[in-house]
Amino acid sequence: MKNKIIEVHTVEDFDCLTERKQMIAYITNFRLFLYHRELPCGPKAIQKKLRKENLNPPSISTIARALKTQGFTHKRTGYYEEENY
Repeated sequence: MKNKIIEVHTVEDFDCLTERKQMIAYITNFRLFLYHRELPCGPKAIQKKLRKENLNPPSISTIARALKTQGFTHKRTGYYEEENY
């Protein structure tokens, strides 16, 4: 099974995404932002950050699914090259 990881490198990449995929990109970026500052970076913390940024956040379970799809579980920062997902 191949995961469909959403990667955004430019504004143009972001603009081409659907609204749902844009939210996943926000979730991913906020997860990394919080993680690298050694702050709580779970679904509740991300939902709070989305609200603070005036974005309408999805449910905590939806955020958790997005994190899992993007490979951000168990203190990980994504999928690694040698893994076959």
